[in-house]
Amino acid sequence: MNKTWILTLLIGLAILLSGCSAEADYDPSMIDDESGYQEDNNDLPNPDPISEDPIEQGGTVQSDSDLPALLNRKIIYEADLEMAVLDPDSVYEDVMDTIDTYTAYVEAANITTERYRLTIRVLSSEFDAFLDDVKTTGELVSFTQTSEDITNAYSTFEARREALEARHDRILDLIATAVDLDTILELEDERYEIEAELNQIGDTLANYDSLVDYSTIDLLIRKAVEEIVVLPRTTAPQVHVTEVTKNAISLELYNHSDENVTINVDLYQNGEFVEQYEESTYADSKVEVTFDELQSDEEYTIKITALASEHRVSLTDTLYRATDPTYGNRTVNTFVQSWSLLVTIFQGVGLVIVGLLPFAITSAAILIPARILYVKKYRKPRVRPSQRDASEHE
Repeated sequence: MNKTWILTLLIGLAILLSGCSAEADYDPSMIDDESGYQEDNNDLPNPDPISEDPIEQGGTVQSDSDLPALLNRKIIYEADLEMAVLDPDSVYEDVMDTIDTYTAYVEAANITTERYRLTIRVLSSEFDAFLDDVKTTGELVSFTQTSEDITNAYSTFEARREALEARHDRILDLIATAVDLDTILELEDERYEIEAELNQIGDTLANYDSLVDYSTIDLLIRKAVEEIVVLPRTTAPQVHVTEVTKNAISLELYNHSDENVTINVDLYQNGEFVEQYEESTYADSKVEVTFDELQSDEEYTIKITALASEHRVSLTDTLYRATDPTYGNRTVNTFVQSWSLLVTIFQGVGLVIVGLLPFAITSAAILIPARILYVKKYRKPRVRPSQRDASEHE
């Protein structure tokens, strides 16, 4: 029995000692020492941005023998163009044909009846040539071109990724040798954080590669609006009615503008054109117009307009005037008015009768039956005098 207890105690002590040795093996400082990355030190050394093989770094590098300063630099090129054309459909087709001749594609498009908005991606080495061809397809309204050098930012992200990858490998080794559960959980949490950051850095570098490889062009093609030259409006003349008789109407027209104008006066009766008067006047001058041989006691409409050279026609000034009536016109008018008054009176009386008639019919329909019933039920029959005398004699 004592041997069993002693054996059990020795096994427990061995397990405890092995757990302590595993904890002692894990030291976060060892990770930082081997990876070369310190948790509290974000000032990472920038590696040499010039690589012997640019393709291994990802992305197309701008290479121009005439510009050695741009060799192996990572530069993002963008352009913004706006065109105003009379036929947007035709220009759009021309642009699509141009895209087919280059290493390019349409990334996004927003098309309406009078507007084409395109986002085009073109191989960076063909960027300038593509822009030159697109500019010739329509009338260019505005053009903006920008460039952004991301070489330093790209190198910083790469250095950060390399440090995280080294640290990630070390953590995987520690997880493989760790025995204590708490230590394993702590290492797994740190591994998860490192992998999340690595994924984020990978997405950023992939986006940089895409923007460097293919330049972005925002193109707007809109329908041009034809410019309409609006001429100034001619100042309308001042009009005064100087005389109205039984057969004539006289007007005075005053051109108070600084331009020589042609004044037109149109005469209408009951909407039908009767006569036109046209007169050229100097600036700040007057002219008199008389329409004669008109019918008496009739209303006429007079429309006056003016037009100066290189001007629009003036606003129309409209007058309504009636010629004076003759004695016969007054007599006829008085008779017509009296007859109209008499007709109005009869119409009023008729309306009163028509209005009271329903009440009279309703009253008769109620009172006559009521009267008959009353007589039959309550009123005694009358006795004639001969019948009364005969009854008394008996």
